[in-house]
Amino acid sequence: MPEFTIDLCIVAGRRPELLRKTLESFSKDVFAQFSFSNAFVNIDPVFGTEDDAVACIEVVREHFPQAVIYQPEKPGFCAAVKRLWGGTHSDYVFHLEDDWTALTTIGLQVLEPFLDPKVMQVSFHTADQNWDITRKGHLHRRNEYARIFGIKIPLFRTFPKFTTSPSILRGDFVRQAAALMDETRDPEKQFYSGVNPALEHLAAPHDNYIFSPRQTPVIRDIGRDWRDQRQITKIIDNATSYWVEK
Repeated sequence: MPEFTIDLCIVAGRRPELLRKTLESFSKDVFAQFSFSNAFVNIDPVFGTEDDAVACIEVVREHFPQAVIYQPEKPGFCAAVKRLWGGTHSDYVFHLEDDWTALTTIGLQVLEPFLDPKVMQVSFHTADQNWDITRKGHLHRRNEYARIFGIKIPLFRTFPKFTTSPSILRGDFVRQAAALMDETRDPEKQFYSGVNPALEHLAAPHDNYIFSPRQTPVIRDIGRDWRDQRQITKIIDNATSYWVEK
């Protein structure tokens, strides 16, 4: 790979214990392979207390003393993604959330798929992802269907599925996507659910490559257990997501 710059974006809630686990894991197995130009962190007022927010800032400063940290008054996942992605400056953007752990070392080989100019995102294969690399390959695409009289009819074509799970994206693409995002809707769903035609049009000619060099997951979601223990459920209604505590 030629010389490049890369920014880090982290979306977090007030969950210092999870954020610490995430940053310790990625610092050991991933971040050590990179040199970030900037680090941007959004800490939403969700899940925890003001003291938890302060603790999150301390965790971030331990790893990235010069990080730019945002603390909006109201929570909003898409607003956080839009804010962070839109504020980047580099050739690539490393996107991360506060509830993941690395299962293996991830080095600069993760950037090799970008040699294909169609690839705009390299997402990390997750242990919770229902995607068979051996059978489906590395390009994350979804079959397209039409409905006629309520019957689902295959159109024998596919479209790309981009994600807001941990990944690396081209900087120019990230900033264009951020400018088109509707803050009221789930950012990931806007890429392919028919609620944001402009964003789908931007994404359509491109690809999301699932990084899985051994055809096995490279990261794991540690937020699901945390939420299950607290009976917190994610509800998605018309491409808008929100959290409900039972």
